[in-house]
Amino acid sequence: MSMRRRIILAGGGVGAIVAIAVGWWLVSPLFVTNVVDEAFPFEMPSETSMASMPAGEMQDLKAKFDAAMPSSATIESLSPEDREQVQERVMDVAAKLPDTMMDEPMPAGLAGVAVAAMPAATPAATATAAATATATPAPTAMPETGPAAVAMGMFMDADDFHRGSGSATMFRGPDGSHILRFEEFMVTNGPALSVLISKAEGITSSENLGEYLDLGKLKGNVGNQNYEGPAGTDVSEYKTVVIYCVPFHVVFATAPLA
Repeated sequence: MSMRRRIILAGGGVGAIVAIAVGWWLVSPLFVTNVVDEAFPFEMPSETSMASMPAGEMQDLKAKFDAAMPSSATIESLSPEDREQVQERVMDVAAKLPDTMMDEPMPAGLAGVAVAAMPAATPAATATAAATATATPAPTAMPETGPAAVAMGMFMDADDFHRGSGSATMFRGPDGSHILRFEEFMVTNGPALSVLISKAEGITSSENLGEYLDLGKLKGNVGNQNYEGPAGTDVSEYKTVVIYCVPFHVVFATAPLA
């Protein structure tokens, strides 16, 4: 083979490699975007459109968001990079959706139950309270039967983006059942949020979520609301209320119970 032919072939090979690299550089953003769009096919209206959107259309928008949410199987099938992009997009859209307000009344039979006031939760205050509770168990002042507030905690932020506030109180009903009630509650809007009670303490992520019970889908990200505890559950074993995004395994807020 002549030297000229070798140079031409070598040049052609380099050119092909460059063409492939440039082609991938041009196509890959589109490919990644398509993956995200396919996993979460939802288009967020502009803030101007949402500001003047009637209540009925707003409910339709929320329904479309829920319908567009990728399933757990879809999320798990994505590469780590695509999963992160889908999560960021879903969280961003959810945070921009209007709040879902709740104002459920106190359940019948619990209206007269006194609840001790508690200071707002902070990491330092929570750690101090936990240490005090461990060192010196508080005496039980509640009746053994009948309605009573058996545990209470204040919601605290999971991080700078996922924020929560308000109180969580576990009540025992007149019939021995348990109701978890949120009051003056607020949490950052998020996708597919659930209410969990966990046996673990100091929860910061899914990695230390511990053994838990799922009390159901969060009814609203703002306002007073009630959740039934499963019959026969020893609620004294559960130390933390967690607002949790199940599909993406993200903690939004926690309330240590004491």
